[in-house]
Amino acid sequence: MPTFLDSPHCHFGMAGLLLIILNLIVTLIFFKRDDKQNFLFFPYLLARKQGIRGWLYSHLSHASWAHFLFNMITLFFFAPVVESNLGAPILLLIYVASGFGADVAVFLMHRNNPRYACLGASGSVSGVLFASILLRPDMIIYVFFAIPIPAPLFAVGYFALSFYLAKRGDSSISHEAHIGGALVGFLLAVLLSPTGFQPMINWLTF
Repeated sequence: MPTFLDSPHCHFGMAGLLLIILNLIVTLIFFKRDDKQNFLFFPYLLARKQGIRGWLYSHLSHASWAHFLFNMITLFFFAPVVESNLGAPILLLIYVASGFGADVAVFLMHRNNPRYACLGASGSVSGVLFASILLRPDMIIYVFFAIPIPAPLFAVGYFALSFYLAKRGDSSISHEAHIGGALVGFLLAVLLSPTGFQPMINWLTF
């Protein structure tokens, strides 16, 4: 869901730019290659110690320009919150760790399905999104650039909708990846931020 935020004190940094460039490069390569299966995450293969290269590339590959823009627009607006508050190394750590957290959720659900495959940075981006909400719960998130929602309420709705759609299981979108990535990003922000969970407590008691 493309979003942007009302957060004038954050500036786009080099780490966020690096992530977008890496996603762009790998996605362009994916578009041009015939061996697209080598850019996909197959939980079934990984469970059998195969498909490791595709699993790694899948974090930066996207199925279409819409898929790419969907993720990168979100990253563009929320990565600066994490980078400004915690620094570039922590942003990169949260991005990578959230991607692996998303993979764990996908793996647990689909490791016995030989036909299931996925790709995209959605898990990583969800982690960055939720980390930014923990750091700046006072943000207003504009859904589709039009509908203002307080960041914590957006987080609750996002998580609940992802859980419902993942449980229903009739979508081509890996909603379980969104859940896994969001949880890891949020928890890492709690653990690595000097203020911990306090910003959220302050928002809840305001």
